[in-house]
Amino acid sequence: FRRGLVLGRRAVALSPSTAAGYGVVGDALIELGRYETAFATFDRMVALKPSVSSYARVSYARELLGDVPGAARAMRLAVESAVGEPEPLAWSLTQLGKLYWSSGHLAAASRDYRAALRAHPRYPAALNALALVEAARGRQSSAIAYARRAAEILPLPQYVSTLGDL
Repeated sequence: FRRGLVLGRRAVALSPSTAAGYGVVGDALIELGRYETAFATFDRMVALKPSVSSYARVSYARELLGDVPGAARAMRLAVESAVGEPEPLAWSLTQLGKLYWSSGHLAAASRDYRAALRAHPRYPAALNALALVEAARGRQSSAIAYARRAAEILPLPQYVSTLGDL
């Protein structure tokens, strides 16, 4: 991450009005534990270019601080930024759902995972996440069906292992 920080800072020096370089710098700073500077860097990124990428980073930063409501607000801005782009919209809605899932709000999580699937019907991360919600609700056959669909689309270990957990 130290190398990433060096490269990100070079990118910012070459083009200080381009948001992407700030994302690289902020990500490296997060991983190096330099949160305050990282958060300021993400704020600069959002100011330059409000986008899925910048809002998602702000959301993650807030989540790291334990501010789940603030993280959800930032992720809703990411969702709004992704309208009209099926995969970024599905990703943003799935991330928002995961914030709700992690704080025990199954109905909200389910709503966002289903919205992700309306945007991108074969989005495996949303299918897998919805499988977990269905399992938590005691709907095993539905949970298994969602997990199977995710594993058929993209047979990653985490999707296949969900089947074993159900």
